[in-house]
Amino acid sequence: KRLGQREFEQIGRNIESWASKLLFEEERAGDGWKTISCNSFVKKKFNKDGRTEVYLKWLPDSREEYVDKDNAEQEYPCIKCYSTIDAPMDQVCAFLANEKTVPQYNELVEDHADVEVITPHSKITWTLMPKVLFVKPRDFVTFCSHRWKRDGTQVIVNQACDHEDVPGNMVEGEGDVTRGFALRGANFISKDPDDPHKTRITILAHANPGGGLPQWALNTAVNAAVQIEPFKLFCSINEGASNYKESASFSPQTTTMNSLPGRSTKPAGMAQMGYACFWPQGGGPKEATSQSDPWMNSVDGEEEYATEVVEDDDEE
Repeated sequence: KRLGQREFEQIGRNIESWASKLLFEEERAGDGWKTISCNSFVKKKFNKDGRTEVYLKWLPDSREEYVDKDNAEQEYPCIKCYSTIDAPMDQVCAFLANEKTVPQYNELVEDHADVEVITPHSKITWTLMPKVLFVKPRDFVTFCSHRWKRDGTQVIVNQACDHEDVPGNMVEGEGDVTRGFALRGANFISKDPDDPHKTRITILAHANPGGGLPQWALNTAVNAAVQIEPFKLFCSINEGASNYKESASFSPQTTTMNSLPGRSTKPAGMAQMGYACFWPQGGGPKEATSQSDPWMNSVDGEEEYATEVVEDDDEE
């Protein structure tokens, strides 16, 4: 069944609620979360000032009604990361929203493309990951969405999905690339409350590498990667964002859509393992000042999308 806009919007709400609980309402190292420590070499190179904290827990598919029912009990790695970037939030957001900067901070994104635009703030993406250790290349099809909270925090959420335009190989060895799944995740980018010249990034990422890897292989790959890649990612973001200067060609252009009341013109997006989503011209909804619906503002133009959703639902 092809999902309509209303269903994707609800998925976005559910992801953010799920992620907020795990990231901000529980103890960081409580309830089975394991603190990840990097070795002295990695620490000296990527985390010498201790800016990044990483935690790991194995969880079953977290997509609720969209869970893979054939493997509902299988557990997959989920990581949560907390880091501080030595640059103002606007500069960090502009750096991450520019798809040309991806090679500066994320080597796990080899190629990417938009598959379908759902709304001005959400889309389905395709991403290619190169071979990592003994895990062959993976590609991912992922729903991504973003919004701006009342306090100015940028929220990006993602969930693995299917799309008829980009079928994948589900079994290891059937092709050069095997389909992986960025099951669920969220990124919260906010101003550092203690220093307006710094930015806090908090990430939750739950993934299934796919291909039916045996458990020993999955454990080996995860344990090796998790002690390096998250620390390397944030170190690279810190370096890139701190030195970032917007080029004239990237400067966000106001469009009819992103200039609607209730929508932000601020750039948004970033590239992670399993997805790369960018909104350099903005378009993300700003949280309503009322408490009626904290996830989506009721703004001029939203009625248009509501009408489209009803029509989509009627066609299904």
